[in-house]
Amino acid sequence: MKECVYLIGCRAVGKSCVGAELARRLGYDFLDTDTMIVKKTGVSVASIVAEKGWQGFRKVESEVLSELGGRSSCVIATGGGAILHRELWGELKKQGLVVWLTADLEILCDRLRRDQNSETLRPSLTGKDICQELSDVLTERKPLYLETADLAVDTGKLTVAEAVHAIEQAWRTT
Repeated sequence: MKECVYLIGCRAVGKSCVGAELARRLGYDFLDTDTMIVKKTGVSVASIVAEKGWQGFRKVESEVLSELGGRSSCVIATGGGAILHRELWGELKKQGLVVWLTADLEILCDRLRRDQNSETLRPSLTGKDICQELSDVLTERKPLYLETADLAVDTGKLTVAEAVHAIEQAWRTT
């Protein structure tokens, strides 16, 4: 069995909800890389992006992901762009099951529109309409998610409990 479960996928796909429940079920710690970044820097993701741009944020994100390499018994919800750090995923995959959470674009757009904290917690990457931005981001990142993931779970078609069950079953066979 692998030591950790890494959840990857775009924003609003349910990494935090599924991750927290999966960690509870496995008796593992739950970590969220965006929360770790905020703790490390002492400022919000939006503030980091405003002050240092996305490149500055990605630098801190890379540092946090690198620090996860020695962890065990944890479920880790990564930020949507964490997949861009291709050089780190080889090592992370050695110790953890990598699960790509997916959902149809329409479902993700609806989730983001209903999330009152979306704009402050998830700054825009491009300044475009959120659905157009998501479509563009998914097109760009889908090959990376496919290349990296050990398992894909569609959170648009499954409840949180069903998604957790599917991941737990796959984790027990690794």
